[in-house]
Amino acid sequence: MKGELGRRLRSAAWCLSLFGFLPSAVAAGAVNAFDRTLMHPAIPLVDEDGRHVLESGRPYSVRMSCGNGNGGGCHDYDGMNHAYHFEQGRDETRDDYGARRGLPQLVGPGYFGGFNCMQGNAAAALAKKANTSEAEFGDYGAAGYVKACSTCHLGGGWEESDRGGVRYDQMPAGSVPAWDGDYYDRNGDGQVVPWDWRKSGVREADCLTCHADFSLLKKFSASGLGGNGDGTAGAQDHWGLLQDGKFVAQGFFRYANSAMFEFLDVRPDLSGGAQLLTVARAVKPGTAKPDYDLVLGDSGEPVLHWNRDAFDDSGKVRIPMRRFPGNDNCMLCHLAGAGINRINAKVKSSRRGFYGFGEEAAQTLGEDGKPVDDYKDDVHKGKSWTDDTGETRIIDNCNACHAKQYYKPAYANIDLDADHDFPKGNGDADIRNDLDYQPGPADCEYCHSTAKAPALPSGQPTLLDAHRERWKSSGFMRGYATNSYNRVVQVHFDDLACQACHNHKAVYNGKTLPMHYRYRARADGALRVIPYVPNARFFVQDRSSGRVLYRYERQSVFRLKNGGQAAIVDPASGQETGSVTVTAGQFDLPATYNDFKALKQAYDNLLKGKGYSSADVRFVYAESNEYIFTHQTRPAEQAVACEECHTRRADGSINGAVAANGLMGANRVIEVARIPDARLVDEGVVELASGYHKVQADGRITETVAEVLEATDKAPDMSILKAATGRAVGGPLRKLPASEAAALAALDQDATGKLTAGWDSGLSLTFSARVGHPSVQGAALFIPGSPLNQLLLEGVRVELSSRESTAAERRKVGKLGTGTLAPDVYGLSLTRSGGSGVKNFGGGEGWIKLPYWGAATRIKGVKVVYSEDGKTWRTLARHRIVAFKAASGGAAGYVLLRLKRPVAYLAFAGKAGSKS
Repeated sequence: MKGELGRRLRSAAWCLSLFGFLPSAVAAGAVNAFDRTLMHPAIPLVDEDGRHVLESGRPYSVRMSCGNGNGGGCHDYDGMNHAYHFEQGRDETRDDYGARRGLPQLVGPGYFGGFNCMQGNAAAALAKKANTSEAEFGDYGAAGYVKACSTCHLGGGWEESDRGGVRYDQMPAGSVPAWDGDYYDRNGDGQVVPWDWRKSGVREADCLTCHADFSLLKKFSASGLGGNGDGTAGAQDHWGLLQDGKFVAQGFFRYANSAMFEFLDVRPDLSGGAQLLTVARAVKPGTAKPDYDLVLGDSGEPVLHWNRDAFDDSGKVRIPMRRFPGNDNCMLCHLAGAGINRINAKVKSSRRGFYGFGEEAAQTLGEDGKPVDDYKDDVHKGKSWTDDTGETRIIDNCNACHAKQYYKPAYANIDLDADHDFPKGNGDADIRNDLDYQPGPADCEYCHSTAKAPALPSGQPTLLDAHRERWKSSGFMRGYATNSYNRVVQVHFDDLACQACHNHKAVYNGKTLPMHYRYRARADGALRVIPYVPNARFFVQDRSSGRVLYRYERQSVFRLKNGGQAAIVDPASGQETGSVTVTAGQFDLPATYNDFKALKQAYDNLLKGKGYSSADVRFVYAESNEYIFTHQTRPAEQAVACEECHTRRADGSINGAVAANGLMGANRVIEVARIPDARLVDEGVVELASGYHKVQADGRITETVAEVLEATDKAPDMSILKAATGRAVGGPLRKLPASEAAALAALDQDATGKLTAGWDSGLSLTFSARVGHPSVQGAALFIPGSPLNQLLLEGVRVELSSRESTAAERRKVGKLGTGTLAPDVYGLSLTRSGGSGVKNFGGGEGWIKLPYWGAATRIKGVKVVYSEDGKTWRTLARHRIVAFKAASGGAAGYVLLRLKRPVAYLAFAGKAGSKS
């Protein structure tokens, strides 16, 4: 065997021969073989220049040590690094992203540039890529985000490459325009200055944060940080302090990933273990952690001492690693609480209702044998599950539902380039919506209904039977005809997600959360009710220009005073016009009507000073995050009882109508925010963006469950970004087996055969969408995955959008004799990183699937028109309409088209229709 293929196969065999289990004493706690900690085959650690760290004394490079693109490692680093956990929306950013959604301060859908993070009402915003002046620069440049967010974001993606796909430290000198949001940042004085990426380095993707066994973290005496268990900070805290509090905070980004090697025991088989690295430091006397200063060398950078004795004679080291991340690895980032910081996280709650499958998730039984009610428990913890592959696992960690290869046989070869885009549901972060449910994580319906061997602990043959018999025995079916029992259960199945009854309790920082309910798209596309906790936050926006104030601008009008107070200072006059309190370093909302008005005036004058002469700001309250609860599953006896949603009639039977005072009734009111005076809404100072938000006379902003259900049944959006009903969808081309791509896009057998007929490759470069406006939901693009196309289309992103057709377009199409133009006009484009357009489908043609709502029942009735420039319209040749499925029963059909190149304007005609 020659070339790259031979090298990869030899590498795979080598890995398999050398991967070994740790001694049983270390692995004893693991239940599943896949969860045991292994010794990774011996590898050299090299720096960014490819020099061994023992020779250079520099931090190690993950890319150079592990990535196959540089001739040293085994793994497709770039492929893994492109996963959404690393990118966090970087590859979806564009400066007009927010402007197209009424939120011009946003530049992307994810954490990097988006609106979906913590920080309450004072969320910071990433600067745009192109900025006209310092006055328009956002709160952070890219480097500022690295410094602020490294505790939860683990390198690679946006921490390594700019919005054009160029590695930050490889951008040619002199080629960066002024105020570029990737290469400028705010300094400690608030000034926008260039960031020296060559000096700081980038933070590459950190494999070990996910794959290290945290139980092997320890403090070694050589570090001078105290002993294990002596009351000082533990090894994990010190790892975080070194990585984030010292290296990253001081701008030594390239050093961050090496921090773990000071604390990870790479020889747990030895009594004293082995430490790979010590960092030169000067410990501060009398500090309890203890705290310290880094010792810097002549170059002004940290001094690293790599331990030669921890490497073998050939300069390689074997590192203990998990094949799949453990609970602690996942929860390191998926925590929330007072001070979201893994260095000093005193209160550990959960993001999106997940407490992990650690020991706290195990159920405790009372003296009566029934589970003790504990909001952290999950009935699945410790249960056994047999996947459709035939493999059985104990459900003890996140991988049981969220890892693609967790159920492959233990004897299967190691996938050196495993896809790191973990199965994804439909969340409010709106990152990579093209991956939603494609495939999704294991869900209730799969495990309990559609799997080959569904879990049915009741012993009943189906889930419906189980619920019917339980409801009968509990008296809930009293008064109903026997032949209606199944229908009663099915009505609930059709309208409610399982979580609505089985995941209805949660606590945050010791406070019981008032659970609310909304409609949300499920994996099968159907809308069902699911529990959630709303998170209404405000942003400050100028009515006349649409400009949204950045956090640094909002905070600039405050002047700190003594006693936890701050004055509101009018930028125009310099006079104190009001006051606010300060809590934990954050400026609170004004507590009085007059102070609120004073703050509005200060913001108006701040914008006027920047040239917005008619500034008139408003405080807009909107749903920016909604925390969906899909874990902490209650057993049947702790599920929602019928009386919590319905009333009983006089004869003891259940009233089928939803009770006004029930969990989902019109009288169930929840407070989402509070302002000092309702007049602020009446006068337009405060605006409520969601129609179901109401202001009460005492200033409470409230919503009712019934109003939320009504609104989300029509528009099931997860946040103000409205991705669930947006007319624009996009994503990168994914390399998939053609059969898998067709299945994900819901093509039938006939369409699949016609799609791939004549293809000389069993692979498809595919984009498909499960979310969005009905006109784009279910759309897909397929391009043959030949080696040439893979090369030509690497890194290409697909954008598909729809809009309402214009009267002029309808007149022009009418003259073609094809019939009436459909209400929706599509645009299809392909772009590379940085926004440059791609004018073809690689080395051949592309196939696009579009939803079809028209009246045609046969393919001959389908007519398609297109335009290259929006002026001249033509009829698409009949032979390019490849396959057709008619709309039926209120569900869209589809049309599969074969195109020569991307088309700017594409629409149906004839008996075409749409669903708005």
